[in-house]
Amino acid sequence: MKRPVVSRFQRRPVAVFAAVCLLISCVLFRIARLQTGTGAQTASAGQKYVRLGVSRGYIYDRDLKPLVNTGSRGVAVVLVNDLTRSMLPADGGGIKKDGVCLSFVTDTPVEATPFSTNVRLIERYASPLCVHLIGYTDADGRGVCGVERSFDRILNDAGGSIGVAYSANGQGSAIAGTGIATVDDGYNDPAGVVLTVDKEIQRIAEDAAAVAGLRTGAVVVLDVSSAEILASVSVPAYRINDLASSLNDPKKPFLNRALAAYPVGSAFKPFVAAAALENGVVPADGYLCRGAVDICGQTFRCYNSTSHGAMDLSLALVRSCNCYFIALGLQTGAAALLRTASAFGFGREVALTNDIVGASGRLPKEDTLTDGALALLSFGQGELLASPMQMAAAFAALANGGVYRAPVLMKALVDEKMNEYAFYKNETEGSAASEETCRAVSEGLRRNMLEGTGKKGASELFASAGKTATAQTGRFDENGNELLCTWFCGFFPYEDPRFVVVVFSEDGASAAETLAPLYKTVSEGIWLAQY
Repeated sequence: MKRPVVSRFQRRPVAVFAAVCLLISCVLFRIARLQTGTGAQTASAGQKYVRLGVSRGYIYDRDLKPLVNTGSRGVAVVLVNDLTRSMLPADGGGIKKDGVCLSFVTDTPVEATPFSTNVRLIERYASPLCVHLIGYTDADGRGVCGVERSFDRILNDAGGSIGVAYSANGQGSAIAGTGIATVDDGYNDPAGVVLTVDKEIQRIAEDAAAVAGLRTGAVVVLDVSSAEILASVSVPAYRINDLASSLNDPKKPFLNRALAAYPVGSAFKPFVAAAALENGVVPADGYLCRGAVDICGQTFRCYNSTSHGAMDLSLALVRSCNCYFIALGLQTGAAALLRTASAFGFGREVALTNDIVGASGRLPKEDTLTDGALALLSFGQGELLASPMQMAAAFAALANGGVYRAPVLMKALVDEKMNEYAFYKNETEGSAASEETCRAVSEGLRRNMLEGTGKKGASELFASAGKTATAQTGRFDENGNELLCTWFCGFFPYEDPRFVVVVFSEDGASAAETLAPLYKTVSEGIWLAQY
């Protein structure tokens, strides 16, 4: 028997009827959910859950001292009834209707009863340090930059939540006579990431930069043997709890100056010396500086055209004699000089994490180095650019006997039981120069602290080696004065170096007068804290 044929016009009433039935079913299901209290904010049947806060994984310093989640605020939670009404703030804290659940910030905990409780909510950036490394999160708690972004998933997964639950009727009000319970779902668990930063040294460096009046610049502290970053300061810093106020600041507080590249100046001279020694060029002890030298029709001068007289390598570092290093650079040759500079990290990108990547700076190409350009490079001018982080790594290689290691920021991960795991291994390592070469250069840098421009950076507590620099930028202010980049790069204690400190000013005047004392303050602060 054939099935009857149903036309599309006959099928339409059937479809309409089915749609109506489905709609009625959805409405009835929704009513049932509202009556039984199983909506989005409930914990179980007859229970209502109110989330008070969420946490995010920790970021620690090298000794597992927290760099975030260091503050908290008190929150009182009250189910309003005749017994708890007196606990509410003077302004009422909101609606006073019986059965309403109210939460409010308070410095004074309320009395703990079956209908009231107190919760501490963490504040992530209560005492901000090294903000350019840490970064910050957006309104949804996701990392925007820095470590917060690089390890967003790990930090987010390590987080939790805290809230309260209570028995509620169909309208969401607490059922009379029932109490309140705190629900802690991994809130403020200690899991997170561990940095190489030393919290105490970071604070020493930040405080010293502020007291010295550093306007735009950086301070970097590295461990000599491992190149681990102990402190990284960029000035000015943005206001991590008020980002909008920093957006239009002409000093660009969001720029991490520790990782940005700048003209280097005389701080490059130790590496010209190293290149000469590594390539068998013996510096002449009887070089005679007359204050200026002509190269291919260009005249290059020492500072203030000072005639330094007879120079050797050590004294040339002390006097920062441009003419001596021009002669040394030309004798060494472009290829050898560039090869050694690259081995010390110049021209190399500094990648601390996937999202924290420093500028590679600029190391000239060999085919661009005419004798005039090579002369400029030999005293740190011309195309050469480097970041404070790169300079710190280069001086660390000098201090440790010639082994270059890329700067390191990450140390490990830590679980909820505070066990460290997944330790970071620095795989960027290579020989930059021999111990003999580094010793010869370091002797000149030590002498500079005693007799030269580094004297105001010398401490009576320990011996240092270091070099000042003042680099021309080719940029001028509104009064026509050239803006200068100034540097002080040094390491200590000289006999057994442990720390490299680099201080940098983007708008400096005299490294010897301003940055040498800042170096002294930072290095002495570290010494007193460590010893």
